[in-house]
Amino acid sequence: MEENGNIIHGDLFTGIVVSELEDRDYQLNIDGTDVTVSQRVSCPKEDRKILGFLFLMDQPARFRLDILVPADCKNAQVSLNDKELLGFFSKDIPEDPEYVITTHCNDEAKYTPLKPGEFQSLNFRWESGDILKCFFYY
Repeated sequence: MEENGNIIHGDLFTGIVVSELEDRDYQLNIDGTDVTVSQRVSCPKEDRKILGFLFLMDQPARFRLDILVPADCKNAQVSLNDKELLGFFSKDIPEDPEYVITTHCNDEAKYTPLKPGEFQSLNFRWESGDILKCFFYY
């Protein structure tokens, strides 16, 4: 596996590794498709940070995005196009969480692989205009 900055190239997976909460743009080529991923960070309140990604490309492309969940966050949640993708990892849910569309089906049996201090890997066929948001609560 070859790593160039935050872009990983390998036999099975190509993708982006995100370990810092900072504004940044990534350029990569997946099977002949030029891909731009814009990463932005916002702090709407003192107790949270939102790490957002906008995917831009001429045609859908499958690649991996590895995101480091901050070790000091008390909870986290991930949405794709405003729909919950990964739920909270703790029962310590903020009183006023950020807007995410949830299904509420089988709420008691929800499971999330999110863990503070560990990378969460998402391997999808991304489409142009997709918006991924990671909500980190402190």
